[in-house]
Amino acid sequence: MVPRKDSDERYILDLVAEVLAEPDYRWQHRFPTLLGDPGQDGKRRPLPVDGYFPRHKLIVEYWEKQHSNPVPIMDEAMSISGVSRGHQRRLYDERRRTWARANGLRLVVLDYRGFETDRQGRLRRNVEADRQAVVAALQAASVLAEPARVAFDGQAYRREVDRGCFICRLVRGAAEDPQEAGGQEHVLWRDGGTIAFLDRYPTVYGHVLVAPVAHREQVSGDFTLQQYLALQRVVHAVAEAVRLALKPERIYVMSLGSQQANAHVHWHVVPCPPGVPFEEQQLALLDKEKRGIVALEPEEAGALVERLRAHLPAWMQRR
Repeated sequence: MVPRKDSDERYILDLVAEVLAEPDYRWQHRFPTLLGDPGQDGKRRPLPVDGYFPRHKLIVEYWEKQHSNPVPIMDEAMSISGVSRGHQRRLYDERRRTWARANGLRLVVLDYRGFETDRQGRLRRNVEADRQAVVAALQAASVLAEPARVAFDGQAYRREVDRGCFICRLVRGAAEDPQEAGGQEHVLWRDGGTIAFLDRYPTVYGHVLVAPVAHREQVSGDFTLQQYLALQRVVHAVAEAVRLALKPERIYVMSLGSQQANAHVHWHVVPCPPGVPFEEQQLALLDKEKRGIVALEPEEAGALVERLRAHLPAWMQRR
């Protein structure tokens, strides 16, 4: 028999934890008021739930083959309650649903038939395909809510660009430019040479820009090798913070901009969320006209910054 910690159930729940960024979830958790039928001693004991994710107020049950199809060896034996094991399993499944609803928790069932399995119903464990199936199920259950989006206003964006270098204005800050007073909650990290901050027009949650503090315009020509590598050290650290905090399918790193606008050189660190169709990935992921803009309130931006800062390396934490 496969040890429980290596079971398909645990494997799927660990994928859920990865997608939700809640690694400290509670496996086989027992709530004191979710009770089974009386045992031989007459006492009712708490029923386990497969996974409890307290930060999301979520219970996840992974249903293996016996939950959906009759399995005589597992179903026909009688329980102490006087009903078959199969009937008791169905009663307990419904009891978990009812209890969760009454206690303000969502319960999501992930059925083995939603994944690639062998004839016995055991998972083949194609991690990427299984992760996408988990994402789809959580989205269908409204657990993974899409961030609020607004239509991209190209004219307003152009007016912002025409005000001058947006990075230099952010570097100067509110002390020299009162219109920048609301931008400081977007700054993830800075030192004397580099600044990292949230993109103000992101098409995906967690899009970060990294730029030199000094106004430079050529992605390679305006830097010595040592200066360039120092910048890339920050780019790598920020990309790892985004990856660890948000668990994307992939991280994109690129330098865009134009001599006609946004000339201050900068690098985009963009998380590609799990489950995005292939045709909507890569440059399509950055299409503001089609995707719109993720609209973050100041407190939401501040919370995201703190979440990312927690994953910066020690040498950046000390500054």
